[in-house]
Amino acid sequence: MSAVENPAWVADSPAGPLEITINPAKPEKDPRAIARAASEGAVCEGSIAEKAGRSSDARGNGAASDASAASLRADGHGSAPLAVTGDDCVLCWQRAADGSLACAGAGGGDVRSVELAGEEWAWWFSPYGYFPEHIIVSAPAHRPMAITHGTIDRLLDFVDAYPQWFIGSNADLPIVGGSILVHDHFQGGGYRFPLMKRPVRQRFALPSLGGVEAGIVDWPASVARLRASDRTALGEAACRLMDAWRSFSFEPCAIRACSSGVRGSRAGKLAAAADCRPVASSAGAVIPHNTVNPILWREGGDYVMDLVLRNNRTTPERPYGLFHVPEHLFHIKKENIGLIEIMGRAILPGRLAAELPEVRPVCDAAYYEILQATGVFKDDECGHAGWDALIATL
Repeated sequence: MSAVENPAWVADSPAGPLEITINPAKPEKDPRAIARAASEGAVCEGSIAEKAGRSSDARGNGAASDASAASLRADGHGSAPLAVTGDDCVLCWQRAADGSLACAGAGGGDVRSVELAGEEWAWWFSPYGYFPEHIIVSAPAHRPMAITHGTIDRLLDFVDAYPQWFIGSNADLPIVGGSILVHDHFQGGGYRFPLMKRPVRQRFALPSLGGVEAGIVDWPASVARLRASDRTALGEAACRLMDAWRSFSFEPCAIRACSSGVRGSRAGKLAAAADCRPVASSAGAVIPHNTVNPILWREGGDYVMDLVLRNNRTTPERPYGLFHVPEHLFHIKKENIGLIEIMGRAILPGRLAAELPEVRPVCDAAYYEILQATGVFKDDECGHAGWDALIATL
């Protein structure tokens, strides 16, 4: 089912127009199930690019693809088994003997190669088609999502290769990440989301980076926008802000950069999955909570990057996350708020379609409240003080 066939409408909100869609084709996942999958798959890594020639079917279909998938599961890298790969991972791709690329998750469509930061990645048009020209860009190895300086380099390489498209990444931690955390990937396409159209409401300076315009976007989630004509300066600014946020804590807003976990626990594995090396402490591993959604596009001669600040901290009172969907809205949306939704396009579960049109006003109000909930700095005195404290660290 394509996006144009799904129920969709535009809702008015204090943040401007928001896009609401109901997508029966997308399975609804429980955030805890996503976290479990990440903890079980985080220690598994296997190079797909190195397994060239194992599939004789360039489309990834049929018996040849099944045999290839079985071989991928059987001979993973090193001593660690591949928990998810081949048929089990919709983002793993292979090179056929004739040099063409194939991925089961491409739905039989063409899979193409692109070099990002000196590494061969693959991209294809998403069979879900959540928006026009929706593309998936997948890493060559079955490795967990990780937002690093290398991520920024790869995103910049992508928009240099395809300046007509935006590119972005889901976060790399449970609760605030997308539905797939076990395989590093990006999403992009030929679309401008509501977030990308919003103005900056407050500008701030980045010392020694005078060529970079920086500001806070007028949006319910907490978003910093960077703009520069110089690619290197934009990349340096993004990395500086990302690094500052990773280590930032601000108790008045309930923001803690990390917490202590038990060594060898699922939380410890998830810390490794986020490419944040656990640090020994008396309580065990240090578990990170802060991460970002980086989103990049071109406007004329400028590079424009939005960094959405995310935090996945939980408490006994809020076991699903302090900055997750409020539990009283789970009847509308329970799953993680990923890249597409943080940019202003809701993807609601298919079960709501039977309640249309009566449920539309409820969905409109719920989605705006959900976006507000994801914001680590609310639009109030405390949130403004939090922004000021973070900016002071730059």
